[in-house]
Amino acid sequence: MSASFGAYQAGEGIEILIKNNLMKKFVSLLFLLLFGVFSFAQSQIDVELKKCLAKDDSTANQRNCTISAQQSWDKVLNKHYLSLSKKLSTTGKKELLETQRNWILFRDSEFKLINKYYFEVKKGTIFQVIAENKKLEIIKERALQLKEFDEQFDY
Repeated sequence: MSASFGAYQAGEGIEILIKNNLMKKFVSLLFLLLFGVFSFAQSQIDVELKKCLAKDDSTANQRNCTISAQQSWDKVLNKHYLSLSKKLSTTGKKELLETQRNWILFRDSEFKLINKYYFEVKKGTIFQVIAENKKLEIIKERALQLKEFDEQFDY
């Protein structure tokens, strides 16, 4: 005869605690690994940007450094787009192509608005730096989205 505690038999509660504990550890480890990989790629370009910005604090240099970071993120975006495309079915490739075309339309529209506001309305060299930073964030966000899809596709 076994002792029971509420709805559980003796030992069942311990099994559930062990399983829950292992699951929590697994999820925590997975999160740390994904976050670490995600942060590493992200931080490489960000570190280079910070180094570039530290060399010269002129607005011209800040703008050039930011444009260079945009180009780096664009390379990451294209790398993961191509890699993901190779992993997808024919239908998946068509959907990816359609979403990328839509994103490009969005990007171009946003860039047009950014240029209008920061180059024509605000005027001044500091606003050019702000504009390039806004564009950088748009490209970076998409690059990181595609990177995440690409890297998680294999799981």
